[in-house]
Amino acid sequence: MRVFITLIVVVFFAACMEAPNVNMQQVAHGQQLYEIHCTNCHQLDGKGIARIVPPLLNADYIVQNRNLLPQIIRNGMQQPIVVNGVNYHQKMPGNNKLTDNELTALINFIEFRFAKSTQLLSVDSVKLLLRL
Repeated sequence: MRVFITLIVVVFFAACMEAPNVNMQQVAHGQQLYEIHCTNCHQLDGKGIARIVPPLLNADYIVQNRNLLPQIIRNGMQQPIVVNGVNYHQKMPGNNKLTDNELTALINFIEFRFAKSTQLLSVDSVKLLLRL
């Protein structure tokens, strides 16, 4: 029921915005994937866990490193990072079981919801970024 209500809210806000590059069905699928794979650490609201797991909500790291997101989600991250001026040293496990389509939907949800982006990635773009 919560997913259905969230989907209605997302569709309503999308209808109010001029965002022709946003595929709301894909964003909704990405939200489901986020809730399954990411909320344990990054939390449902994207705020992370203070000084342990970085936030995704309004995170400068997402905006500055957009091209790294497919690699980070697929392969994980071992090195420390700085997000919004805070150092994080916790390792992030990768998820190599997500298909390229699922990975694209997940990234697009994260960017749409937490970085307020309306210029989302295509599956072809994600495939290309995974090869870099």
